[in-house]
Amino acid sequence: MAKKARKIEELQIDMTPIIDCVFQLLIFFMVTTVFAVQSGLKVDLPQASTSDAPPEKDLSITISEKGELDLNGTMVTSENLEEQLRIQKDIFGSKILIIKADKKSLHGIVVNVMDAAKVVGIEQLAIATDEKEKKPGT
Repeated sequence: MAKKARKIEELQIDMTPIIDCVFQLLIFFMVTTVFAVQSGLKVDLPQASTSDAPPEKDLSITISEKGELDLNGTMVTSENLEEQLRIQKDIFGSKILIIKADKKSLHGIVVNVMDAAKVVGIEQLAIATDEKEKKPGT
């Protein structure tokens, strides 16, 4: 009896379902990623030996060297600062204000911002700083 030659079939993995899963994961991560928004004012923050990164959900005001005020991406003036702080406080429900003041900004402007925050009921104030670069060997 003659032996029949068996045809060896190559097994291949269908890549279509794997590619579908990878694209779905990619889309999921792209949609759920939160991007940090930087304020429109350029400020040079003072340095401190310890610096904690503040959470971005809190109220944040940026004070430029020229005294311009940017409250969570909205330009405000010292005249309407209290009103805008009250509105933003109600929107965010936050009782913390992070002050990002340029190191060359006037002290009086920073004090006025702090005073306005206390008037509208913001309980905690935080001053943002940059962390000092450590010298090698220290």
